[in-house]
Amino acid sequence: MFYVIRELGPTTFQITNNLKVLATGVLMRIFLGRRMTWLRWKALMLLVLGSVVTQIQPGDSDNAESSKLGYILALVNSFAAGAGGVISEKLLKGTDSAVVDSIHWQNMQLYFFGLAFGLGSSISKMYASDGNGLFQGFNTCASATVVSLAMAGLLVSFVLKYLDNFAKCFVNALSIIFVALVYAAMQHEGLQLKLIVGIVLTCMALEQYNLPQ
Repeated sequence: MFYVIRELGPTTFQITNNLKVLATGVLMRIFLGRRMTWLRWKALMLLVLGSVVTQIQPGDSDNAESSKLGYILALVNSFAAGAGGVISEKLLKGTDSAVVDSIHWQNMQLYFFGLAFGLGSSISKMYASDGNGLFQGFNTCASATVVSLAMAGLLVSFVLKYLDNFAKCFVNALSIIFVALVYAAMQHEGLQLKLIVGIVLTCMALEQYNLPQ
């Protein structure tokens, strides 16, 4: 991700990052054998387009010059992000035994290595610092962010176990629109054209994806 931002700049990265929606569709076909109709592929393309429109900033330009390497890395990053979700879904649903396992037990298995490496890194930094403790620099906002991200991780696991990655993609797109709406309300701004177009495209994608096949 950091290499993509260095090569393409943050704005282009935000836009190309939406390719993970299509990458998820391809990987679900490979790993889970999930077949999709052309109508659903069209819905995913509309979803990508809607997400991209909401993230375009007029007059925004990246300092970094675009390069072929940057776009290749963006493609790799999209497939890596999609693979993470697809493999997590496969592990959460998995075999018949995995279906009856508690989702909390499955989460502990999935996140064990991340927790181990994260704790190791945090403890090493704590001893390397002034010794002010593991929570040095934490305030109310930082703590609320940690709790929010932890809850989001648990909710994603429920979505992957009982629905699928496509539902997660639609939720992510809706969350982008929701954040944009809240920001506009807080700044007392009217709805921008790009946001209206993004909402329309996302709603069209959601409606098309759920049409009877």
